[in-house]
Amino acid sequence: MSPSKPRLSLPRGARTLDYDEAFDVAVFDILLPCRNFVVKHKVTESGRVSMTAEFLLRLLRASDGFDETDFEKFFGFNADERSFVLKEAEESGYVERRNGRLWLTATGRGLFKDGEEEPVIYEVEQRTVRAGFDLLSFAPSVVESFSKFDQWLPELKVIETARVAAARDTVRDKFRRFYGEFSAKMRSDPQKRRFLYSVDHVEPGNRFSNVVRIVVKSTLRQPGAIEPDLSDWKVGYEIEDRGEVVESCASFLAGLSRDRHPGDAIGLNLLSEVAPEFMASFARAGEISPSLLVRRVLGSKTSTEMPSAPAFTDAIAGSLFTNANFRKVMDTLRNAADLRKARPNSCVWLVPQISAWGATRALPIMLDQIADRLGADDQQGPDDERLRSIALVAGRPLNHLREAFDLVVSGHDVAGIPPGLEILLVPGLLAAISIHLPVEAARAFPVPVGILTFDDQVIERIQSVLQECSRYYTVADNGMNLIELRTLLDRSFD
Repeated sequence: MSPSKPRLSLPRGARTLDYDEAFDVAVFDILLPCRNFVVKHKVTESGRVSMTAEFLLRLLRASDGFDETDFEKFFGFNADERSFVLKEAEESGYVERRNGRLWLTATGRGLFKDGEEEPVIYEVEQRTVRAGFDLLSFAPSVVESFSKFDQWLPELKVIETARVAAARDTVRDKFRRFYGEFSAKMRSDPQKRRFLYSVDHVEPGNRFSNVVRIVVKSTLRQPGAIEPDLSDWKVGYEIEDRGEVVESCASFLAGLSRDRHPGDAIGLNLLSEVAPEFMASFARAGEISPSLLVRRVLGSKTSTEMPSAPAFTDAIAGSLFTNANFRKVMDTLRNAADLRKARPNSCVWLVPQISAWGATRALPIMLDQIADRLGADDQQGPDDERLRSIALVAGRPLNHLREAFDLVVSGHDVAGIPPGLEILLVPGLLAAISIHLPVEAARAFPVPVGILTFDDQVIERIQSVLQECSRYYTVADNGMNLIELRTLLDRSFD
């Protein structure tokens, strides 16, 4: 027998990467401007006459007039019964009398549609409804409940201002277009067919906002080329009716793109400093490759085998608020808490200098879930007993960050910190460090790449980096002085 030829095989559990497979880069919840309108209109509802009157209409349609006496004999009526039936048909305007004969009026003939043997009877009614529309696509919108955090989310811009200026005319057309949706909510009797007869008057009402969930998608082939995915907000056919909203979301994301920055390389070097062994496999020519980190994340996502034990340190790509990374953070925190009895009293988050960072409902939810894992802080005084989450923010903090965190500390001289650097630290339990930067492009949407860990040594190194960065942040939004602030932060790192 001839010796068998050597064969190459992939490592167990590995799969060939699909470079065109979409992955989540970021998540945003954005306000969509909307308005209520009072719409006065007329509707026609399908109704019926009595069965005898219906037979009379069908008889007159089949004949060229009908003698009143023959009508009475045909149905076997007496004079009173004949008068009752004729009164119903005459008062409705369907039948008229001429020279002792009965005839269908033009209205009566109009009750019979082509191919239909039965008359279709309609009743016209005046109605007034309060109808909500978004001010971009003028598609139906309903008032939603809002938290204090939600009201500070960024708002989509109205691109076609002329349509908003001519809102009355626009709403007339759109109310006709979407009447079926409004009718389904107003209909008291689902068995009764209702049709829009006319739109008589439109009056603008109060403004309100909806929240649009945008999941930013990209691919390994072109990480810098992103697309908005609104499927968490509306289903496919509804999105087709809201093309202007999609365009505005794409414009919003385009405005978040930035150029490469010298600090990006410094930030990538920090990843090597805090986790040298882990990051060694992602280095090319002495520099960390963001693309290799993304490949590692996508490759582990397609693996068919589950790890026998949780990874103490793993790569992450995309915002911590994506569904996959949110679960990773919570799973890592749970694993760390199960291994350690000591619990920290607060978490510290170095916010990257990235536009609209944290503009998602996922931020307060994550902070609440982290707080559930924190220990009781017996050392805190009455003034700071609720400071479970602390944000370090460059420049003037955005209002949604003030609402999400218990304490926001500002820094106005932070040139020494890489602008794309983000650090989440739950002391002694968990740390995540990421760099937001354009990947394989000179200018693009900044894709976060980094590591998530509950390895003690890696956490200590990340904590040292965060402590050094914290010296640049000197103004607390609760009014405490610098000495009190430094004491609070040092205690938070313990």
